[in-house]
Amino acid sequence: MQVELISKTIGLNSYEELNNEEIIAAVARHGTIKDDNGKLVKYLMDHKHWSPLQHISFGFKIETRRSISAQIFRHDSLKKQEWSLRYSEPIGFEDIELRREHPTNRQSSTEPFDPIINDRPASELVSELLTEVEYLYHKLTQAGVAKECARDILPLCTQTTIHITGTLRDLLGFLNVRCDEHAQKEVRDIATRIGEELEKELPGVMAK
Repeated sequence: MQVELISKTIGLNSYEELNNEEIIAAVARHGTIKDDNGKLVKYLMDHKHWSPLQHISFGFKIETRRSISAQIFRHDSLKKQEWSLRYSEPIGFEDIELRREHPTNRQSSTEPFDPIINDRPASELVSELLTEVEYLYHKLTQAGVAKECARDILPLCTQTTIHITGTLRDLLGFLNVRCDEHAQKEVRDIATRIGEELEKELPGVMAK
């Protein structure tokens, strides 16, 4: 898993010298630029006045697996682009951490473990299966099967690269859901990294 900040709003003309938090404040004041040491941004966050946060955006490049990209793409307000397996070979498979089923939450998990199945560790069986799938995929494409057909045998742990872009308001909504302890660990790790990148850019906003 990797997360990289690859784009952000840049002020132009009368906003050229402003950082993103200053742009938020200037938008809230309808163009009046005032050095208030972050007081207006704090007020906006404290009172949940989100509309000025819609005027700045950030883009991220994320390397993850297909099962996690699908969860990220459920956030309809984010703009998305994903590595296409119709045209390109799969990058590989992400390691799968096997975890115990949560005793009361059917969509969650607890601590990692490696059960024994047919006298062998489950992790070994998973590794063998992925090796076989990768081998068959390449045999299919070498035999002339189109990538858009061969890709259907690939598992959800297939690595992918996605780009997402969203307004600050949209990204904060994403973090509110995906940083929650009930979110899957892998998507929670991505959300945490996005939050860390936003904190570097917007320390006043992210402190709230």
